[in-house]
Amino acid sequence: MKLIAVTLLVALVAAAQGGKLSDKLAKIVPSFATGFVINGTEAEPHSAPYIVSLATNYDKHSHICGGTIIAKEWVVTAAHCISSPVGMSVIAGLHTRAEVDELTQQRKVDFGRVHEKYSGGVGPYDIALLHVSEPFIFNEWVSAATLPSREQVHEGETHLYGWGQPKSYVFTAAKTLQTVTTEIVNYDECKAELPETAPLAESNICSSSLQQSKSACNGDSGGPLVVETNKTASELIGVVSWGYIPCGLANLPSVYTRISAYVDWITNIQSAYYQLF
Repeated sequence: MKLIAVTLLVALVAAAQGGKLSDKLAKIVPSFATGFVINGTEAEPHSAPYIVSLATNYDKHSHICGGTIIAKEWVVTAAHCISSPVGMSVIAGLHTRAEVDELTQQRKVDFGRVHEKYSGGVGPYDIALLHVSEPFIFNEWVSAATLPSREQVHEGETHLYGWGQPKSYVFTAAKTLQTVTTEIVNYDECKAELPETAPLAESNICSSSLQQSKSACNGDSGGPLVVETNKTASELIGVVSWGYIPCGLANLPSVYTRISAYVDWITNIQSAYYQLF
């Protein structure tokens, strides 16, 4: 899916340089987030101490997705980021994506669960929970985001974080953590704005940057959409899931897994883990 997204975007660049997009290329398609925050700005260092970088190999960490610390031993991410959870690498405390130093903490995943109803494609139930073999040490650089109340409905301003490219169609990822300010789009409005065939579920949450030149739809897969409040921990309300590409042409809301719809699922997985282990 990611290869398809990149191929389509490359084709769009070539077409745009020719002057006009063909009708075929101008069609928008739903796709997983490609790992980029389009036209974001650099976040303040360690302003999102709950965000982590995920990789498939602990010994050779190569970033594939974002995730969010919700407790000293637990990380939430997108199901589509996970193929085999055990042995994955998790690095917390990063600002510069490739700069692992004394402020960062690397952990190995020893247990993970992808939602049992996740189909493997773009759509609902795109959530996974990972347990790390050694608890994170919480400090000013590494800490947890809080979970919302069960089925809580949010509105207003939110923030998306991820390591991403600074410009559309520039495929070199930014070295530092990027952020985009977005506005929550309620379910009915989101459904009305998306194509009729959109695989949108009530367990999703949508946001829009409200500017065509700034896009959240290519945020770091699995990464956090949060509500920030002064002097309190940020609240995790969404996990980056999918959006319509190409973002600049689509100018449609971005789609996230709504965390408040999965609070019970998260609690049940955690309880089952502690009973088994």
